[in-house]
Amino acid sequence: MTESSNTPLSGTAFQDAATFRHDLRNALAPALLCADILSSHKDGTVQQNAQTIIEALEKALKLLKNSTSSR
Repeated sequence: MTESSNTPLSGTAFQDAATFRHDLRNALAPALLCADILSSHKDGTVQQNAQTIIEALEKALKLLKNSTSSR
């Protein structure tokens, strides 16, 4: 690969990246909703696992947001 990671995206590549980020956010939303529902489960282990999932998804969403705002 000869392109630098600091190279600005061309118009088409930028649009493709934006579409990918949008689609990925939409794909993660149901998982976040389900994990949020599980976080109120009466079983503490389920709550703990739900919180782990929520934190991982929120981190992924933050990375997507940061990659959008850095353009």
